[in-house]
Amino acid sequence: MVKCSFCNRRAVYVSKTSGKAYCEKHFLEYFDRKVRRTIRKYRMLTGHEHIIIAVSGGKDSLSLIHYFSNLAKNVPGWKISALLIDEGIKGYRDEAIKDFLEVVEELKVDYKIVSFKEEIGLTLDEIVEKSKKLKLPYLPCSYCGVFRRYLLNKYARIMGGTVLATAHNLDDIIQTFLINVMKNDWNKIIRLTPVSRTGLHAKLVKRIKPFYEILEKETTLYAILNNIYPKHTSQCPYAVLSSRWHLRHFLNKLEEMNPGTKYSTLNSLLHVLETYSAKENVEQIGSCKICGEPSSHEICRACFFKMKLGLLNSQDFNG
Repeated sequence: MVKCSFCNRRAVYVSKTSGKAYCEKHFLEYFDRKVRRTIRKYRMLTGHEHIIIAVSGGKDSLSLIHYFSNLAKNVPGWKISALLIDEGIKGYRDEAIKDFLEVVEELKVDYKIVSFKEEIGLTLDEIVEKSKKLKLPYLPCSYCGVFRRYLLNKYARIMGGTVLATAHNLDDIIQTFLINVMKNDWNKIIRLTPVSRTGLHAKLVKRIKPFYEILEKETTLYAILNNIYPKHTSQCPYAVLSSRWHLRHFLNKLEEMNPGTKYSTLNSLLHVLETYSAKENVEQIGSCKICGEPSSHEICRACFFKMKLGLLNSQDFNG
């Protein structure tokens, strides 16, 4: 039995990069210090914020809302609310919503659920079927990512949020980084900052990633130790169609063989971001001519997809 490096109790976590072992008590203290340090390091928050937590019902987002609901008790100027986007994935999202509701009701956190069906006109399942019939070349994850980001920003603003916190952990960040390196898409890479650039558009809500330097296995253990690990643990049925699925397993194997690989990859990304920041390469953000939401193009990606799916008509145009 491995013992905690700080006391004589049984260890529940061993960091292969530092060689230190942690019991339950010392792991939770370690996790708290690490998240607080990330928030301070990147200057994510001020003393007065309405923090909207983007929650999916998965282990990472449930950990994030649990963590912030506790942290906010010590910051009188903070208000915490939760926002869940229901994509409409039968047998997956409906079960995850049950886990979400259990946690927010226990924590007494205000929340809002926004559905693809009501806002976009179709569930993701229906979008996938229609896309196949129209022979469109887009994967389910492409539709899902675009519409989720669109609705998260729109409703975080409607809810009066000053900041939108997402549960992207270190693993998520480096996976996205490497995927876009392989695609040679540097415009997407420079958006992988811990804190989004502010002041680019009046309708853009500042985004932060408090788990930016936290490993996925650490958020998983945090959820387990706090009894908030979701009962529904199946993967999204569309995930296996994405290159991210395969990259995730590859990186986990690489980390097992060479501990510290994930941190080194994150440091490479941070170096890239610092280089681009020094060049002041700031993306121009305007307004979508159809919906008026922030967009780097004349028509935002959400409206572009809606047009391709036949969900827009001439009456939907602003001007």
